[in-house]
Amino acid sequence: MLGVALKGLARRKVRASLTAISIVLGVSMISGTYILTDTINAGFHTIFTGSYQNADVVITGKAAFDSANGTSVEPPTMPQSLLTEVQKLPDVALAAGSVTTSSLKLIGKDGKVISTGGAPALGFSVTPRGQQFNPTKLTTGSWPSGPGQIVIDKATASGKGFHVGDRIGAQAFGPAREFAITGIAELPNVSVGGATFAIFDQPTAQQLFHKVGALDAIRVQSKAGIDTSALLSQIKPLLSDTQVVRSGTEQAKKDEQQAGGFIQIIRYALLAFAGIALFVGAFVIANTLSITIAQRMREFATLRTLGASRRQVMWSVVIEAFVIGVLGSLVGLFLGLVLAKVLNALFVAFGIDLPHGSTVFATRTIVVSLLVGTVVTVLASVRPARRATRVPPIAAVREGSVLPPSRFAKYSTVTALVVLALGIVAVCIGTLAGGMATGPRLLLIGVGVLLLFFGVSMNAPKIVRPLASVIGKPAQAIGGAPGLLARDNATRNPARTASTASALMIGRDHRHEHVHPDRGAGGPVAARQAGGQRRHRHPRR
Repeated sequence: MLGVALKGLARRKVRASLTAISIVLGVSMISGTYILTDTINAGFHTIFTGSYQNADVVITGKAAFDSANGTSVEPPTMPQSLLTEVQKLPDVALAAGSVTTSSLKLIGKDGKVISTGGAPALGFSVTPRGQQFNPTKLTTGSWPSGPGQIVIDKATASGKGFHVGDRIGAQAFGPAREFAITGIAELPNVSVGGATFAIFDQPTAQQLFHKVGALDAIRVQSKAGIDTSALLSQIKPLLSDTQVVRSGTEQAKKDEQQAGGFIQIIRYALLAFAGIALFVGAFVIANTLSITIAQRMREFATLRTLGASRRQVMWSVVIEAFVIGVLGSLVGLFLGLVLAKVLNALFVAFGIDLPHGSTVFATRTIVVSLLVGTVVTVLASVRPARRATRVPPIAAVREGSVLPPSRFAKYSTVTALVVLALGIVAVCIGTLAGGMATGPRLLLIGVGVLLLFFGVSMNAPKIVRPLASVIGKPAQAIGGAPGLLARDNATRNPARTASTASALMIGRDHRHEHVHPDRGAGGPVAARQAGGQRRHRHPRR
């Protein structure tokens, strides 16, 4: 049956390719989403690990928790005298303090503030003693050493036409001040997105950021052979309740997690669109295979006549779906590389330029993309495959044969009503219930909408006949015989009409899924029956 399935696919290459497109689109969204967000996460990881390079431990202010909105507020500063105490510890080889801000505005040559498109505008200090902890690298010039000097980032310099020796304005919490550019720097091996940064000597930064006599962080390097835990135990007694000390690795992870929350929101939003695309794809695949089975009724009947079991017939259909799923998933996986770049370009166009480094193509992305695409395709084929097993051998020699009803057909109406009721309940609870978090609320509404869709689709064959009869009357009055034929064909096979209508309900047509005129329910038998009804009703025409 494997050979039969593969030969069948070879004969229907165009239809198989068009069916696979549905999976390609969904899988490419999954792959592209993971590639994009993993690449952005890697960019943040590079930035934060670089920020604490060579630092065995880091002292910062302890962020307070704002219970009013459930978020943490900016950590408090610490007195500069704490740095002096830390430097006196016996196991400390080097300690240096720094001040930072994310509210620094750089002013261009036109006198206007340089826009970052919503990205941070960073400012921080350097000291000659603390250069070992400096994550940036000079590309040209020298570090600032006086009150009127500044180093700016390479992207701002090249984008706004600044060079070493030029003057640029900077403003934080006081009036704007003018500085001479002594150097241009960059963060190695990573793009900072749309963010800008400027570097000052420490006294200048403290004045500009309104943090005179205070520090935001103290980076500490231990002497050779000293364990980090031992250094932590020496520093902790020096700290107040508003200060905390962590290892450099722990501090980098903490900062990375804070930035990662925003990336998770982007990931979940894009994966939601991918889920919708896969849902539509699964529905289209199920409809396409149903139409294919109607066309291949005689083929399946012949296989049954030649000794194929019902299970073998079913597996031949599932194998076809498996091959389509694997090939579609492979194409979608690599198309995700292109889609990730397109999505990043869209973010930039909308003013969201995020840090990134080299493209990250993780093993998880490959496994999830291939697995989801293949499983969705195979699951979508199960119902059509089960229908194929009901083709009797006698259908090989009988024209206009139809499939016998399933033994579960008598429960279809009750099941559809139950699914519809569950969908209504889920949507009502998700919409009206109070005290529910946003995540569970959206999940419940999404599940409810899917159940509503399935409920309507399962009930559609019962609704189609009376609905098509009413809608078809104007068509009959306007179109005459063709209108009557259209009305009769729509009401004769409500399941087929409902299947097509359900596909249109999710925005998909079946123009490429044409049933051959010599086969299936739409063939010459139906046409002759419709013609016979026309002659019976209008014998004088």
